[in-house]
Amino acid sequence: MVKVADRRRLRRARMAALGLAPALGTAAAPATALAVARELGALQAQDYASGAWSLGVRSGLTLAEIEQAVTDRQIVRTWPMRGTIHWVPAEDARWMCDLLAPRVFSSVRTRHRQLGLEEQDVQLARDLFERHLAEPVSRPDVVALLAQAGVDPGEQRAYHLVGYHCMTGLLCQGPLIGKQPSFVLIDSWVPFSRRPSREEAMATVAERYVRSHGPVTERDLAGWVAAPLGFAREALALVGDHILHEEVDGRTWLTHVDASPALGRPAGVHLLPQWDEFLLGYKSRDVTLPDEHVTRVVPGRNMVFKPTLVVDGAVSGIWRRRAAKDSVVVEVTSFTTLTARTRRALEASTAAYGRFLGHQAELRLVEG
Repeated sequence: MVKVADRRRLRRARMAALGLAPALGTAAAPATALAVARELGALQAQDYASGAWSLGVRSGLTLAEIEQAVTDRQIVRTWPMRGTIHWVPAEDARWMCDLLAPRVFSSVRTRHRQLGLEEQDVQLARDLFERHLAEPVSRPDVVALLAQAGVDPGEQRAYHLVGYHCMTGLLCQGPLIGKQPSFVLIDSWVPFSRRPSREEAMATVAERYVRSHGPVTERDLAGWVAAPLGFAREALALVGDHILHEEVDGRTWLTHVDASPALGRPAGVHLLPQWDEFLLGYKSRDVTLPDEHVTRVVPGRNMVFKPTLVVDGAVSGIWRRRAAKDSVVVEVTSFTTLTARTRRALEASTAAYGRFLGHQAELRLVEG
């Protein structure tokens, strides 16, 4: 167990590394979505709206501006690792999938067999995608394409076929078509794909992760890329003396030499989406998520997180949005009594979320 004083220092350092305190960009001086994706390496994006806010809260961009970055082919949403959707720089999507995605192929193939998908179905889907997805095609139209070719898309078969071919580096998501995600061939959509050697790719993943998530442990990196500990250690060794080691309460913590020092002042008040790197980016979450709050944040202990209120780098509540015609209500359940200063900061965070959406936002505190 990490001591309270050490935990506070570690979590403030993490907030700075994660581009939250201070943010990488502000409404007055926004960072680009590409800059945020490069800095963090990859950002969780299972849910489109949550993933977009992960970019927005760090960059100062609006939702419309982030969607423009997708249209401009700067960032893409795809399955580079852990069988999970992430935002990544468009130029890095192919090599990240090549390096990291195969680690889940065994479980993916097992799921294919459970769904009755044969190898010929996987190859047929690939042939269809190569012929028809040179331009973005909406998800419903991709499903229809598979059905017309004789592949039963039910029971998420279409989802698994599309996801698998994103993992192989054939496809990525394009811009929304209406309210639907689209899929497109990486080679036709991405203007330039970097092609580092395996060693360069491993070093890039390790360095970006430690710089943007530290302090971390070796096991955090291994968990992030769903790889054995040996892979993480090999990747870290390739980064060399750019990684600093510190012993705290019996654990070895890794930080990057270029990391901002943990500041003495509090790390502010943030409304973070449910699948944000703040929690999902680590194997162990005990630094930032107190044990007594785990079941309130992850009620089913099934990796389905609720959006979190984060105060000074620690989870201090949960929240949800209720949309109206021209506004949004942010309902916050705090686990502790809010001070006047925290309440003011929370009101500012609520207003920032409203600006991101392009609506007025109202804060409403509710009893937990």
